[in-house]
Parts: sequence; C-alpha cells; structure tokens
Amino acid sequence: MKISGSGTLSEGKINDELRVSGSARIRGNFECNGFHSSGSLRGAGNLTVHGDIVSSGSFRLVGNLYGDGNLRSSGSTSVDGEVSIKGNLHSSGSFRAGNKVEAHDGIKISGSARVQGELLTLETVDISGSSTINGNVTGTDVFIGRERLFDRSVYKHPNKIYGTILARNNVELISTLVDGDVKGLDVKIGRGTEVLGIVYYVDNIEVHDKAKLVYNPIQIKEEDLHY
Repeated sequence: MKISGSGTLSEGKINDELRVSGSARIRGNFECNGFHSSGSLRGAGNLTVHGDIVSSGSFRLVGNLYGDGNLRSSGSTSVDGEVSIKGNLHSSGSFRAGNKVEAHDGIKISGSARVQGELLTLETVDISGSSTINGNVTGTDVFIGRERLFDRSVYKHPNKIYGTILARNNVELISTLVDGDVKGLDVKIGRGTEVLGIVYYVDNIEVHDKAKLVYNPIQIKEEDLHY
C-alpha cells in the first residue's frame, strides 16, 4: 500500500508493505508486512510490522512499536510506548521512546536519543551520538561515547545513563555520566566520564585520569556478574 499524498488509515491489518512518501494518519492499532516512510506519519495506536521498519521522515506513534525485522531511522522518530525489535536498531536521526527499547540483534545510536526506560539487547550497544537513558543499559558489549565528542562538544556529558550498565563482556565509556553501577568483564572508564555508583569488573579495569569515580572499583567473579 502506497500513500504519496495525504491519507488516513483505520485500524486493522494489511498483508502488504506500507509505504508513505506524503502525509498519513493511522487511527488505531495497525499491522503490516514491512514499513517504509520518507514523509510524515502519525499513529494513534500500536504498530506491528512483519519485516523491516525504515523511516527517513517524521514518524510519531502514540502506542507501542513492534517489529520482527530491523529498524532504521534517519529522520525524527518518536514512540510514546515501548519499542521491541527482533532484529537490530540503528538510529542516525532523532529518536525518542516513552518506555523501554529492546532490539535482540544490537542497538546503534549515532544521532540523538532519549529513552524513558531501559535499553537492552542480546548483542552490542553502540552509542556514538548524544543520549539520555532513564533506565538500565544491557548488552553483550556496551560502548558509549567517542573521543571526538569530548573534544568538540559544549556539553560536559553528551551521554547520561540514569541506571546501571550491564555487559557480559566489554564496557567502554567516554564523556558519560552514569547515575548507577557499571558491571562488565573488562571495563574502561574513559576521559570525561563520571560514575556515581560502583564499578564492578571481572578481569581488567582501566580508568582515565580525567574520569571521576565516587567509589573504588571492585573486582568480582564472573559468576557474580549478573546479566
């Protein structure tokens, strides 16, 4: 189904991909086999997509967003509820979620993001843009911040995590505020990072002299690394 002008959809299900290049509204819960929008879409309910979700325009959803493929967002995406993706999520634009964000195959944020809940994946979390996460961040590896951000940004902490960071393997943080604990196998606390909780590590710990830890790091056993 293609909408290239202005259109309104009632709640329901279509066995087709929804493609929007104009302006569209969805009045309630909607289900489709793939979603691609380069225009403006407003949804008043939940959106379930069987396939990939691609948005390069303006996308605003009042409910929850569910997808069994990948999500690519390079425009402005705002979801009032939760986001649950079975593939991977990559946002290079503006991304907002009013609840948790889960993407099984990895999360990459190179734009700006604000999440009012936890951020979790079974693979890698890679945040190189600016973000505020009001919940725990969980992944196999967690990389937040880039050295160039510290050099050029006018903000002290471009990334703020109001929760605990949990990684099965590596944690690397640069110019990040963590209002909680940090737990990982190997942990690197880079320049400009401030951790208000406790840093727990299994094998290795590295702390930059321009980082700030409120408490001394604690070494734990791998079986104590709750994930």
